[in-house]
Amino acid sequence: MLGRTGRIVSWTIIRVPPGDFSYQAPYPVAIVKLAGGRKIIAQVVDCETEEIRFGLKVVTVVRRTSRPEVSEVIPYGIKVKPIF
Repeated sequence: MLGRTGRIVSWTIIRVPPGDFSYQAPYPVAIVKLAGGRKIIAQVVDCETEEIRFGLKVVTVVRRTSRPEVSEVIPYGIKVKPIF
């Protein structure tokens, strides 16, 4: 999934997230149509909310998804960032 490009087809701002993610709020989440037609839902990172728009070209990246638990294993996942 890394390095795939696509475009935002829909997006929203999460203002009341699940408990483990409350420290990140508010944060943008988008439905992205990747090249090839597959769609994913991912958090949008590395941009201001005002820069997000329909059709914005993005690339998939790996980022930390939440704070480490007691085991100190850092959870990572796929997010998207704009290509300007």
